[in-house]
Amino acid sequence: MHEAPSFEPEIDDLDAEQDRKLRELEDLHSGAIRKGALPDSRPEGTKSPQDGDLVYFHLTVRREDDRVVETTRLSESGVEGSGVPRAFVLGEGLRAPRGWELALYDMKKGEKARFIMTPEYGYAGKDCRVPPPAGCAADAAFVFDIHLVDWYGKDEVRVASDDGDVFKRSLCEAETWETPRAPFEVEVTCTARVPSSSGRQGEGRTYFSTPPDQPLCFAIGDGQVPSGFEDAVCSLAKLERAIVSCPAAKARPKGPGGLVPPPPDGIDRVELELQLLSMLQVRDMTGTGEVTKRRVIEGRGEFPVDCPLEDCAVRVHYKATLAGTDKVLHDTRGPDGAAAPLEFNTGMDEVPEAIDMAVRLMTPGETSLVRTAARYGYDGRGDRPEGCPEGAEVEFELQLVDFDKQPNWHAMSADDKLARAHALKDQGNAIFRTGPAQYSRAAAKWAKALKLAAASRDKVDCMTNLALVAQKERRFTDCFKWCEKALREVTDHPKALFRRATANAALMNYEAAREDFEQCKQVCPVMAKDVDRELVLMEKQRREADAKHKRSLLGFLKK
Repeated sequence: MHEAPSFEPEIDDLDAEQDRKLRELEDLHSGAIRKGALPDSRPEGTKSPQDGDLVYFHLTVRREDDRVVETTRLSESGVEGSGVPRAFVLGEGLRAPRGWELALYDMKKGEKARFIMTPEYGYAGKDCRVPPPAGCAADAAFVFDIHLVDWYGKDEVRVASDDGDVFKRSLCEAETWETPRAPFEVEVTCTARVPSSSGRQGEGRTYFSTPPDQPLCFAIGDGQVPSGFEDAVCSLAKLERAIVSCPAAKARPKGPGGLVPPPPDGIDRVELELQLLSMLQVRDMTGTGEVTKRRVIEGRGEFPVDCPLEDCAVRVHYKATLAGTDKVLHDTRGPDGAAAPLEFNTGMDEVPEAIDMAVRLMTPGETSLVRTAARYGYDGRGDRPEGCPEGAEVEFELQLVDFDKQPNWHAMSADDKLARAHALKDQGNAIFRTGPAQYSRAAAKWAKALKLAAASRDKVDCMTNLALVAQKERRFTDCFKWCEKALREVTDHPKALFRRATANAALMNYEAAREDFEQCKQVCPVMAKDVDRELVLMEKQRREADAKHKRSLLGFLKK
């Protein structure tokens, strides 16, 4: 008996969000959150904060017997607090109890109100990442006195840390959108404050400030600044100025000798006013430290849209020296410094790999210092300069003069597409001949050529080449698939038949392989010798497989 088909609707994220809102409405109607005005409340205006707004509010947490267990006020019913309001971005980042968010959506600036809410809308909520007061269970009943002191709109605010507890408000537009990350070197001005009890940024007491002519200089990830400070800097673009709200615990140095002093004791958050004056792009190109790129002169244009990311012709100057010495191995500018730039095609192994990978992340006019281990430098290369010993680390002072930007393939004429496809195919062929280490690069060229090819013959040439790479790398299922695609374009293509046959043989589909070999011999008699050789090998492979199977079977029967 067949089971009846399911007619349950598929639930997507939008449906789930709508369902959550409906449940919240039902809970609110049933009294999950109850609000009462406090006598000294002074609401201003008619607007309330929305999702994405950065809100500042004072909070007093009471038990049902009116005993205060936590407060942000300096003092409340004998309990001391920091005097610093809480800060959250509504609906984002480190999630507060959902009841707090719903309460704040309904409040005006300056308003004070008391809220009684069920534990599910307090600390026991499934998305809540705020711990309950010390010594209290998350599912206990609490009363919350909330005073909304100020907020800042979502258009100027963003969450600036993976933990969701560092919030940035931009004051000055950036010059570019690139932001620093390890191991970039940066220069930053900083004013660190205890947040004001009013919630208004910039009004708190300053506990540290950099002198006007002495910015902080450090490398991201080197441990010289606290983690929250580093999160904030990594959210800035060049010349951007911002005020950042950060947990005090994340503003404390990890050890002695840090650049930023610790905040005063007894506060939960600090306020950092930062401006990123400059950043020096430093990249670990391999993730292993074997090739590092350090930008010393900025280029023209925007990173990465104005970089030669795709394979193309580039023109560069570089000076190669033995790492840690002044010994010049090669200088493209020549003895008089007047030689024309060197032109080469990226992705073609025409220069050391360290140069090839670094130049792709440069903009025209940029100069970078590229330090490389020997295997990404001159080891194993025919162009290793005199005086460069095998195994030597090398440093290149590399300048990108300019490059040929790739045209928009969709806007190219049919003739231009054909010419580009042929060029890519020829480049792939040249790379393939250099050996197995470059097979993946060759395949990438052929895959790009295939996208541009219009004629069946051109497509088949690329497909059979991709099948050959898969065959060489013993990916026989992929080899079979590429051959299938080629034979749908040209049904009697001999290379496609031959390579599908070898893939079938490797996959132990011997009869299908024999049929392809025989058909290949019929359509291309000059390949008969190669076909006969493969048939002999296949029969040998088949006999060995049968013998192995028999031995396994006999061994099983003897048990």
